[in-house]
Amino acid sequence: MIYPIPQKNNLVGEKVSVSAVSFAGDFTEVAENVFAKYNLPVSNDGFPVEIKISDSKKTTYIDSLSCLSNEKYFIEVSEEKLIIETSAKRGVFRAVNTLAKLISKNELRTGVLEDYPVFAKRGYIEGFYGDTWEQSKRLSVMELMSKYGMNTFYYAPKDDEYHREKWREVYPEKELSDLKNLFDFATDNELDFCWSIGPGLTYHYTSEEDFNLLINKIKNVYSIGVRNFGLLLDEIPADFQYEDDGKAFDSTVDAHIYLVNKTYNELKNFDASINLTVCPTQYFGDEKGYYISKFGSGIPADVSIFWTGAEICSRVQTVREADEFFRSTRHRPLYWDNFPVNDAEMFQEMHIGPVKGRDKELYKSCEGIISNVMEYAECSKIPLMTIADYLWNPEKYNPDNSLENAHEEMLGDKKKLFFYIADHLDVSCVNRHASAFMSETFEKINFQRAIGNTEKSLEIFRDYNSKCRDCFDMLSDTSVPLFEEMQKWTRKFGMCCDLLDAIYDMQESPDENKKKLLAELLEKYNSDAVILTGFCLRENAEKTLKN
Repeated sequence: MIYPIPQKNNLVGEKVSVSAVSFAGDFTEVAENVFAKYNLPVSNDGFPVEIKISDSKKTTYIDSLSCLSNEKYFIEVSEEKLIIETSAKRGVFRAVNTLAKLISKNELRTGVLEDYPVFAKRGYIEGFYGDTWEQSKRLSVMELMSKYGMNTFYYAPKDDEYHREKWREVYPEKELSDLKNLFDFATDNELDFCWSIGPGLTYHYTSEEDFNLLINKIKNVYSIGVRNFGLLLDEIPADFQYEDDGKAFDSTVDAHIYLVNKTYNELKNFDASINLTVCPTQYFGDEKGYYISKFGSGIPADVSIFWTGAEICSRVQTVREADEFFRSTRHRPLYWDNFPVNDAEMFQEMHIGPVKGRDKELYKSCEGIISNVMEYAECSKIPLMTIADYLWNPEKYNPDNSLENAHEEMLGDKKKLFFYIADHLDVSCVNRHASAFMSETFEKINFQRAIGNTEKSLEIFRDYNSKCRDCFDMLSDTSVPLFEEMQKWTRKFGMCCDLLDAIYDMQESPDENKKKLLAELLEKYNSDAVILTGFCLRENAEKTLKN
């Protein structure tokens, strides 16, 4: 199985063994660059792969969605050659990534594969509070997400001082150069790069000087090639901060409509190809509320509007809610999905489970989904891969299978042991219950004890504790970037291992010293604010103390 799962995979004939390929036709350089990322060989005498670009209904139109796409492609395989047919460079990029995965997993067979994404915009936003990502981490996440079919990246770090606090100032030369490198890398990896600005903390709506500074800042970023921009008005005061703004506008929503329209018109007059996304001050909750209804109705139809759903961090996102949003605002929502982000009140949580709770048919009612990532770039990759799978093919998306593939991608042969901590880190807005496997294990242990099979109970316990301890030892290797980011949760997991051992010792041969140690370890574990295991650990520790 390859991920994201293709829409129609009829490669079911004879297996085709490929040691190297030879590309011919259109965009062969793109194809060779993709294969290099998978460490797959390309040679003149390799298996022939022909790339055909054709502007036909077959390659451009998705019947089930009634829309055009430059990402639709076909892979036709015979025992003698392989043909990729698509309409554009982006389609080639998607097709060759799929081909590389098929070859890497030894799943290439004769037949025809037809594939395309169903969500139009599929991506992520660096929009969290906290330390901004290092450039190398940004590039690493970009590369991986492009391999998994995402097509959009929003640059909006809350703690980039030139994004919010110093929004009036243009980027210094070095910072602008770094931004251009990021933009160029995104372009090479078929990601639409959107640079965003958040001026609302100090913006003076009636000030022509402030407006000119805003446009000048956007043009500063335009100069490096960016054509997609975001104007973010979230997390700002609900009331006017300047007296003359309050006199000029009836309410803040009127000022925001005025700002968006003036910015839109200025940018479109400058370059009609520019695209604008806005985040309103009311970005969640009642989609029929006064602010969001008036805001959406008052701005151009081709401006994208960010919306997080019923809540800031929504447990579910539904077609019904999206349709209500459209009826209220005349815009389909572009979801700013606050998963897997773990900033603000969630900073003690680590969100590395799969995405859940998003309607399988949500693509019919929204512009797309842009997921807000964590401060932890390596950790963000795991849930992002599951999000990419869902966005490409939600009908065939299975969160458990997608998560297993993400673990394989990130951890290789370490994934089996990693499971023992991952079991506890599935707590987030989309899933409030963690430690499912630990809970099942305790149920088995307690059942064997209840029927008098003490030795079997202890055997199950020993095996589980041993795996947890091995997992902890593995996680202690902070030379692994993923493990380096997880140190806070690894430390708590070490306390969990100590507590498990103490419960085991008491169940094997209880005495007062062991009971005292167990009580001390339980108190220490509970006093640490880092969120790890579910209730089952504390429950079993407390029961053991009472027996």
